Amino acid sequence: MSFLSTKNDVITYTVDQTSNSSLYISIHNGEVIVKAPTYYTQRQIQSIVEQKKNWILKHLKEYIEAENIRTQKINQEPIFIFGKQYDILLKYENTKSPTLNLRNKYVEIILPAKYIDLDKTKIIHATITKMYSSIAKDQIENMMEDIRHQLGFAPEDFKIQDLGNQLAKCSNSIITINPCIMQYSRETIRFIITHEFCHLKYKNHTKSFYELMEKHIFNYEEIAKQTNNLKF
Repeated sequence: MSFLSTKNDVITYTVDQTSNSSLYISIHNGEVIVKAPTYYTQRQIQSIVEQKKNWILKHLKEYIEAENIRTQKINQEPIFIFGKQYDILLKYENTKSPTLNLRNKYVEIILPAKYIDLDKTKIIHATITKMYSSIAKDQIENMMEDIRHQLGFAPEDFKIQDLGNQLAKCSNSIITINPCIMQYSRETIRFIITHEFCHLKYKNHTKSFYELMEKHIFNYEEIAKQTNNLKF
C-alpha cells in the first residue's frame, strides 16, 4: 500500500507490478490500483500518480457520491432477530434479485439497481419476511425436538406458515409457527412453542394446562407477563 499526499487529500493506492509494457491506473470499489511494469521504480510510479491526481480524485469523489446514493440507513423501526435489535442498511447493486446479509449492528439489504426509484417499503418487508422464514426453517425443528424430549409427547406434524398477527397455533394435532416469531428471544420462542405443545393435551386454558406449562418452564410467570400482549 502506497500513499500520495496532496495539499488537501491523501491518495492511497495499491501497486501491482506485472510484465505489461505500460502503466495504467484504475479505480475499483473505491480502491486506486496502479498496474505497472516490473522495471518501474517506486519514484516513477509515484510521479505518474501525482500527474494523474486530479483524475483520481475526481473519480473517487464520483464513487463516494454514488455509494452514498446506493447505501442508505433506512429511517424506520429497527427489526429484531432472537431479541437482538438491528437497523436496516439498504444498498443498490447490479444484482438480479434482493439479497440480505446479517452484519454486527445492521441487516444489510442489497437490492437490484433498477429498484432505486421504486417504493422500498414493500420490498424491504418481503425481504425481511423471507429472512425470518429462512431462520425459522433452520431453527424450529431442533426446538420442537428438544421440547418433545422434555414433555414426552409431540404433534403429528408442524408447519411454518404466515399467520398474520398470530405467532403460533395448535389445530388437529398440528402445530403451526409464524416465521416472524424469530424476532423474539429464544426464551420467548420456546415458551410459545411449549404453550402449543400443551394444547395437544388440553385444548382450553384449564388449571391442568397451566400446571403443565409451569412444570416445564422454569421462569413461567416472568415470561407469561412478557408475552401477555402477544397473540398465540
